[in-house]
Amino acid sequence: MISDLKDLLNLELGLEYCGEMEDLYEDMLRDFYRDNHVEELRNQFAEQKWTEYRVTIHGVKSTSLMIGGEDLSAKAKELEMAAAAGNAAYITEHHENVLRQYIELIDRIGKAIG
Repeated sequence: MISDLKDLLNLELGLEYCGEMEDLYEDMLRDFYRDNHVEELRNQFAEQKWTEYRVTIHGVKSTSLMIGGEDLSAKAKELEMAAAAGNAAYITEHHENVLRQYIELIDRIGKAIG
């Protein structure tokens, strides 16, 4: 049930991005769950491929916001900016926490949408 996600997502914002169409919002949640980038981020981080990491985390930032994940989106934006600036220290300090938050959201969406 989507309402189970209200502690992680701004459901009203997500619905707004979907033109208030609940079916479209549910489709976006399914896409977010199915098309996650966890392994890409792990690999890019481990290999310190910051250009690729920046592109991937940009996608996380954008898709998170579109489903109402304002907090995750803001944190992903900070990682994106750090990658663009070559600030590996910032990425190293914050990557695991953001990745954990991303995984939690993915898992919770999976449970909510069945």
